[in-house]
Amino acid sequence: MKMENFNMSRFGKLLRWTYWHDKNEFVRSQLQGLIGLVFCFIFLHMGSDQGNRDFLRTGSLVIMICLFINFVCTASNMHYTMKTRDDWRALNLLPASNLEKFLARYLSALLMGVGVIVGLLFADIIQYLISLIVMPSSAQLVISHAISDPTLFESQPLGEALASIVVMIMLHSCFLLGANLFRSAKYAWLLTSVTLIIVAAIIVSIVYHTGSFQKESIVPDWIEYTICCAIIVFNYWLSFRLFCRRQLIGKFINH
Repeated sequence: MKMENFNMSRFGKLLRWTYWHDKNEFVRSQLQGLIGLVFCFIFLHMGSDQGNRDFLRTGSLVIMICLFINFVCTASNMHYTMKTRDDWRALNLLPASNLEKFLARYLSALLMGVGVIVGLLFADIIQYLISLIVMPSSAQLVISHAISDPTLFESQPLGEALASIVVMIMLHSCFLLGANLFRSAKYAWLLTSVTLIIVAAIIVSIVYHTGSFQKESIVPDWIEYTICCAIIVFNYWLSFRLFCRRQLIGKFINH
């Protein structure tokens, strides 16, 4: 009998298995990130001026950069707990469809991203409590300043804001593709970043030598959005196909 692609009851059991399989690695990585962020905030605070402006401004920028990198690169953690062949063998033997396994691994990566956001919040609270003890006059939450700082959230036209969101989702899908293309779960984000840099350098070089950068773009916005959305859909589709074809034995990439 052919297995249906998606069954909610079966998918719920798969999520429970994923939770028990990933929880130790998840907690360990989140604690490491939390400690790193706390030391980063404390270091920035110690190097700030007495008016506390440098720390709040720099800390706010750190939060914005972390949130951007977290959203774009979190898909690279799709297989961060699948380190051995036994892990993959156990996943393959589960009575679930490839679609359900793919979605479970993807949701695990997104949960990792949510954990980073929670880690940022706790790191800010911890540095605030430490500042109350060491430097009570300059104690302040960085996140509250980042939210209230108008220079960090300058209003943009709707078209530019939409373009930024589409580009971020497209980059996110590229890192999802990298997570399923490269077999190294630990360095998938790095390999994907290098690949994107090389591709971007090639495109810029072609545009520069053809002189297209000097010409005003005549391509309508809707066509650019359509192309970006097509790339997003293609990346998700190819990621799923590569996930389905993944073999226990391999060298560098899945094919």
